[in-house]
Amino acid sequence: MSLATILQNGISVANVITTSLQATITHAAYASDDGYGKPTYSTGVERTAIVERRQKFVRTNEGEEKLSLAKLTFPYPVTITEQDKITLPDSTVMPILKIDGVVDPTTNAEYMVEVELG
Repeated sequence: MSLATILQNGISVANVITTSLQATITHAAYASDDGYGKPTYSTGVERTAIVERRQKFVRTNEGEEKLSLAKLTFPYPVTITEQDKITLPDSTVMPILKIDGVVDPTTNAEYMVEVELG
């Protein structure tokens, strides 16, 4: 059994164990900019994630230090980009500051994904 398989199995178990802690969020993928330069999004998809509200400074992928007000943990593979729109259970929408995840070399998908919102 490879280390990748052990990691996949462990995260799968974590997903099942944390089901009662996960909240439903809405994820709308970025589609394009309209004629006025305003972003448009696909129809939102409901996903579950562990939602942690807190205030913490994080370094964005561009190297800037910004205040994160929430961290989402998706204990399963999901594709999210910094241009997407995420709506929290209380209808709050915040920009995506940073996306982290360990990538599975065989599938090129993350084992799990952490998203910082601010």
